[in-house]
Amino acid sequence: MKVIIIDNFFDKYCLKNLQEKANLGKFENQWFNMDKPETYTCNIVNTGADHFPIAGIVGYEVWAHDNTRPVSDEYYDWHYDKDEYRWSLNQVLRFPIFSAVFYLKANCFGGQLLLENGVQIEPVVNRLVLFEAGIKHRVRKFKGTRYSLNINPWRRKLER
Repeated sequence: MKVIIIDNFFDKYCLKNLQEKANLGKFENQWFNMDKPETYTCNIVNTGADHFPIAGIVGYEVWAHDNTRPVSDEYYDWHYDKDEYRWSLNQVLRFPIFSAVFYLKANCFGGQLLLENGVQIEPVVNRLVLFEAGIKHRVRKFKGTRYSLNINPWRRKLER
């Protein structure tokens, strides 16, 4: 199971700009085509290319968790990052090229990213976590502030 953790991913200027964009709601379940990517999140996807084969990528989805956990973690405990639309139609699992979590804010007790192999990753501001597609994971309950961006690159445009 491949897991990459990069601390201090952005310089202070870029991190501040990304935090401002996120505070304005720029990453609420967004799709970005590779021919018109968003600058900061595209840097995350391109960093993933150093660790995962991204040939044929057409775009990527981005969504934010601002003091929230994935809904599935509240009810089912573990989840995959997957094509949610295709899953809802016929329970076919289609995975992104890889999964990325980037922490914009982290001042909390709990909130660790837990992977099915037992790896626990602490939420730390300006930390990027990349991991293989198809890995079950969840976010531990937390108290405090935890704001993450989740990014999944795809080789096909997702239906919505």
